[in-house]
Amino acid sequence: MEPTVLPVLEVGTTFDDTGRALPTAVVDGATHPEVADLARVHAMEGIGDLRTEAMRMPTDHPDTGDALLLGVRMTSPVTAMFVLVFDLDAHRPMLEHAGALGELVIAHTPPAEADTERPAWLSINLDGDALAAHLD
Repeated sequence: MEPTVLPVLEVGTTFDDTGRALPTAVVDGATHPEVADLARVHAMEGIGDLRTEAMRMPTDHPDTGDALLLGVRMTSPVTAMFVLVFDLDAHRPMLEHAGALGELVIAHTPPAEADTERPAWLSINLDGDALAAHLD
């Protein structure tokens, strides 16, 4: 199984029901319904088994900094693999927040549309220490 590669379009913050701020990465779910549907599956079937791995990748483009690749592998309740591609320069503060918290929300709806669409977004646990090691 080849992982789906998803560039992170923007980052921000999602507030849960208790008011806790969660770092959020927005991806294009319209072109990858297999990833966009994971939030619904997890809401119905439970969190299941999920693992993450981060890797820093230098870019050759002079106007772009390094990329941070965050691989996500699920083995239950469904099998899925995808990679989130972050612009390390632009997304560093959100990635630091995610690493410190050990959580990340993956949104497949642009934040401006979230109030009207009320989408189910995927919240994942991640290895914060391993992520932080790639930010230095």
